[in-house]
Amino acid sequence: MTRPRILIADDQPDVIEALRLLLKSEGFDLQTAASPAQALERVRERRFDAALVDLNYTRDTTSGKEGLDLLGNLLELDAALPVVVMTAWGSVEGAVEAMRRGARDYIEKPWDNDRLLATLRAQVQLGHALRRSRVSDDEPPDQDLPELIATDPSMAPVLQIMKRIAPSEANVLIMGEHGTGKDVAARWLHAASKRKDAPFVPVNMGGFSEGVFESELFGHVKGAFTDAKTDRVGFFEMADGGTLFLDEIANTSTAVQAKLLRVLETGELQRVGSSETRQVDVRVISATNAKLDQAVRDGAFREDLLYRLNTVEIRIPPLRDRQQDILPLARHFLERETQRYQRPGLRFSAEASASLKKHPWPGNVRELEHAVERAVLMTETDEIRTGDLGLRPSRTGSLPLEELKLDEVERTLIERALDRHDGNVSRAAETLGLSRSALYRRLERHDIGDGS
Repeated sequence: MTRPRILIADDQPDVIEALRLLLKSEGFDLQTAASPAQALERVRERRFDAALVDLNYTRDTTSGKEGLDLLGNLLELDAALPVVVMTAWGSVEGAVEAMRRGARDYIEKPWDNDRLLATLRAQVQLGHALRRSRVSDDEPPDQDLPELIATDPSMAPVLQIMKRIAPSEANVLIMGEHGTGKDVAARWLHAASKRKDAPFVPVNMGGFSEGVFESELFGHVKGAFTDAKTDRVGFFEMADGGTLFLDEIANTSTAVQAKLLRVLETGELQRVGSSETRQVDVRVISATNAKLDQAVRDGAFREDLLYRLNTVEIRIPPLRDRQQDILPLARHFLERETQRYQRPGLRFSAEASASLKKHPWPGNVRELEHAVERAVLMTETDEIRTGDLGLRPSRTGSLPLEELKLDEVERTLIERALDRHDGNVSRAAETLGLSRSALYRRLERHDIGDGS
């Protein structure tokens, strides 16, 4: 899997070094810039998956003007570049102004490592999705929709429901195994809705520790807790007028579920530490691979909240049940990756095509995507063979643990725990003796899939 390429722009060497140590240890590929001019030079030279940009520099240490100008210039060079701004001096007004001008999020110094990592990972994923779906302005309107490859008969009822409900204001619950493309469906629903020109804000509900859930969703005011040095806008306010995508909704704590229900019922929220009521207009699309009906029976998920979330329910079948989509999806990924890695002319051999169709795809579309990317990198000829794909044997026919490599043992134990708990990450983490955030890092490392 390709390491996400991040640009860091800051004029303080100690900040650069601290970020370098943190992000490199988490698998990011870094380029740094000590000034706005150097940052622009970096972006002219190569493409980045995200940028982390300070708002204040030595010539103007408090107003944030240099950082705002840099933000605008970066987006002129690459309109799809996710930019996260950071500052130790700015107020919430400065952060909101940066987001109004196109920043995707903001980080306060000194930063919280978990929040910074979660923010960057989310923006990298969002940036990839936006690059895949971007089209020229002069194309017909229906070309603006993200591409859906769904020719198998099992997908016909899914597409029918999606087309029917997309223009509505109904909340939608998307069900399906890890890696089936629930995030793609959510983006398509937003793009086909009346809210398409307003924000689409994706939130991985499993990516936050228990203590920051409420602050991330609803925001907080300065002084609400020890590290609340300024006011902060939450995801609901960021999505005002648009769509909020709550991925891995089953991992929401019962305390936050109650407050989430209130917002869905009334459209009103309060930032943490504030008694002021704010009104938001948000369509909520949520997704999970867990069995929420069972979670309701177990008392882990509120039944009234489930009713609010699943006004319409969509179930995306696993890739093994979409046989006619396997090769079209593989060819789609092959075309994209050959352009990305500048390897034109690659094709699947008959042997590889047969292997693709026969493989059970426990990781679904995401596993297929990674297999094709690996093949483009590994093949030494113009013809991709089965060995280039690096397909793992199915879990039912796997070797005993003592015959596996250490990484393979860890992956197998994680998959078994997820199976045993119907995909509930919190329960799987408890079984494995891990925190939820630690398990999510391992899910990402092993390409098991922490998202949709």
